[in-house]
Amino acid sequence: MAGFLAFLGLLLGPGVSSHEVLDLDLGKAVRLAMEKNLEIVNSMLDVEASGAEERSALGRFLPSLSMGISQSIHDRSRMVLSGTRGLVKTNRSYSLNLGLNYNIFNGFKDISSLKAAKLLREASELTYERTKEEVALIVVQRYLACLKAEKLVDIARQAMERSKVQLERTELMFKLGSVPQADVIKQRVQFGREKLKLLQAKMEYQSSLAELLYVLGVEAEGRRVRLEDVQELGGNVEMDFDEAFRTALERRKDILALRKALEAARYELKAAKGALLPTIDASVSYGFWDVSLPRSFRDIDRTDNISFGIALRVPIFQRLQARSAVAEAEINLRKLENQLKDVERKVALEIRTRLMELKMSKENIELARENLRAAEEDLRLAEERYRLGAGILLDRIMASLQRREAEADYVDARYSYILSKVRLEGAMGMLELPGLQGRR
Repeated sequence: MAGFLAFLGLLLGPGVSSHEVLDLDLGKAVRLAMEKNLEIVNSMLDVEASGAEERSALGRFLPSLSMGISQSIHDRSRMVLSGTRGLVKTNRSYSLNLGLNYNIFNGFKDISSLKAAKLLREASELTYERTKEEVALIVVQRYLACLKAEKLVDIARQAMERSKVQLERTELMFKLGSVPQADVIKQRVQFGREKLKLLQAKMEYQSSLAELLYVLGVEAEGRRVRLEDVQELGGNVEMDFDEAFRTALERRKDILALRKALEAARYELKAAKGALLPTIDASVSYGFWDVSLPRSFRDIDRTDNISFGIALRVPIFQRLQARSAVAEAEINLRKLENQLKDVERKVALEIRTRLMELKMSKENIELARENLRAAEEDLRLAEERYRLGAGILLDRIMASLQRREAEADYVDARYSYILSKVRLEGAMGMLELPGLQGRR
């Protein structure tokens, strides 16, 4: 029984009270997505990982310090010359070693790796911003879909109420002998169809609402949602293709991120080639060895030693590892170059499509508004003719259906126009929405 009531509450949709009400406007919806959407969270983790890689690359410029302490016990005693005790027979010895190493030159590998890591960190930050924009676009699309579905529920409810009134009027006229019984039956059928349309509209609204709450990271169960309508969204984006495409190349975060990654790949290639060059390392080491632990600083002075060194290493044969790394870096560079060209072509196609959508949606909203006015007038005249006995019931039913369809077309055209403007802004990389600039 409880499950049936829950299902019934879901179907009833707007207008049914619930224990918890979530009031949403578009800005709040975008902010919720910025905080809870897992794609954004994972993209932020990528930024943190790239920052760690940059710190690791920076750390290669620091010297390395190591220390070793050991005690050795042999299976038999032997004569050993001690710096503090002279010639003694023992099976024990103690040692301490400190080593400091610093790379002076390694074929510019470290500096190239650091520049590449910095560029990749900047690319990941741009990718993070683009991910937020893409999620925000999905939020806008699903938010507008919810608003449209909610309006269609209202339209279906009004159509059902009109059909109910027409049925009551037809039954009254039948009782007065003005119309045949067939008209009453037809009107009852039409009333049943309108009730079915209302049920379908409510189910569509619940489906759209569930998709919206999913992208927001909000649990849908047990919640009633109130959505604030969107009257206008987006700025004036009237421009030709060349201007829009030029703007996209300058502002789209995914293109900028690819350019950063391409530049980083060039530095990675330099780093790979650096492995073919000689390396120079400087070292300082301090050591202590004796058959017993020192009892004073004088004992340490007698047994310790300090050494300095510079090492030149020339790679002669590295089992083809360095050459393979260079080849992989060159291939990765070419792949990124091709990827950037492909993305630019896709962006050009997307902008052409969005410009066409905007033009068509702007024309559609004007046509839908005119059709709605005509359908309202046609329904008014059909009802008047039928009331006076000059028309037939079929004309009135058809006029009512056309009125409902015209209202639905206008709602669809209105929200499609708003969405087409936002999509064009997103394609050009100039998306500005309330709540989009979330904290990192």
